[in-house]
Amino acid sequence: MAEMIDNPQEVLAIFAEAVRALLADKELAYADPAERAIVHRLAVLLEGKFSGWSVGVEWNRREDVVKRLAHGATKDELIREGAIVPDLIVHRVGKRENLLIVEVKKSSNKDYEGDIWKLEGMTDQTGDYGYVSGIDVRAGTVPKCDVYVDSTLDCELTAWMQDQLS
Repeated sequence: MAEMIDNPQEVLAIFAEAVRALLADKELAYADPAERAIVHRLAVLLEGKFSGWSVGVEWNRREDVVKRLAHGATKDELIREGAIVPDLIVHRVGKRENLLIVEVKKSSNKDYEGDIWKLEGMTDQTGDYGYVSGIDVRAGTVPKCDVYVDSTLDCELTAWMQDQLS
């Protein structure tokens, strides 16, 4: 059985390699397809790169239950709760072993608030999902990204990831 990868930088290095391959795809650049097509191509590039892990797009269930997230509440705040559909995940089906969650937006789409909330909640190690890391990618000729670890924007990993993609 494959071991759990708990080093976010190791996970992100594999992801960065796939993004660089995606950026080199001339047909994709020419066609400028929708977000779903970009995410699908990323999933294809990641398939088999995480031994023992499943790569999935728009995975909206945990067994027979729709994925939901209650995140960001203090006793004085309302809980923002809703069904969630991550763009791409790397996980072990049927277990709480979740490696990477990715949210992708084309550079023309500026609606990041929901993605940030989702990444914070899904990487919260005390929450229901506990992804090792999450990444918010804004697709473009030179993608921009933010990396989340344990519910927090990780500035050091974000800078490292930007270097990997530039």
